[in-house]
Amino acid sequence: MLYPELPLVVFTVLAQTAVGGYITMAGRLSQMDSIAKQRQPLVLSMFILWAFMAIGFAASTMHLGSPLRAFNALNRVGYSGLSNEILTGSLFFALGGIYWLAELFKIANAHLLKIARLVVSIAGVIFMAAMIKVYLINTVPVWDSSFTYVEFIGTVLMSGVLLGYVLLNLTGATTPTLNAKLATFGVVIISLHLVITAWQLVNIAEITTSIQTGAEHLAIYSGSIITRLLLLVIAGGLWLFSAFKSSQTTSVTTLSGLAFVIMFAAEIIGRGVFYGLHFTVGLL
Repeated sequence: MLYPELPLVVFTVLAQTAVGGYITMAGRLSQMDSIAKQRQPLVLSMFILWAFMAIGFAASTMHLGSPLRAFNALNRVGYSGLSNEILTGSLFFALGGIYWLAELFKIANAHLLKIARLVVSIAGVIFMAAMIKVYLINTVPVWDSSFTYVEFIGTVLMSGVLLGYVLLNLTGATTPTLNAKLATFGVVIISLHLVITAWQLVNIAEITTSIQTGAEHLAIYSGSIITRLLLLVIAGGLWLFSAFKSSQTTSVTTLSGLAFVIMFAAEIIGRGVFYGLHFTVGLL
């Protein structure tokens, strides 16, 4: 398999996208009037976020060999990074689902819902922090780096915000000004990510252990790395074009939807490379 640990590739990218999408949409909901006609369609579209989380968790259990082992992974909460990741991810999923149902069926007032959105957003941030912590392993030089923060947070801010942008446009819950701000933000993040990725590649190439070098591993994945960077540029261009050049709502939604598909593919490829670059400082 070119990309090892495919279940974890799917889980991490889907979960990070869901968190970024949720925070984007929650921010917009907090700005909207409680009786705005676009509010209910926007809330309903959040189902996609929870579907992403459900698929991601289902994929992650495949990594354990059996779904039942997921419960055993909770045995060392507070001590094991994996246990903390599963717990915080489950809390984000559960709290988000409860909030979503309360918003969808209007069983809480606007003030409580606003607080709930904030709580779920904080839970998402904690989940991301716990996920990053899992990979800061001092025996894996490529992972034990500040670049891991960039890798994971980048997916939240690129793929996640773009998904939120798509859903905002799909439900008519946005404005040209907000579109321009989100697209500009996204393209700036993509540009920074490209620069930092170049820095990261140089850093990896300089890693040398007793039997392996980072340069050798990069050579294996050079095609995937170049493909991912090109896809990010294309996705950023489509995103920006949809916000500033498209005057029709249908056109904006189509272009941004295509941008998201390309962005998501880029992040799947990038995460595959991330896991493929796993090697330790020892002999194994």
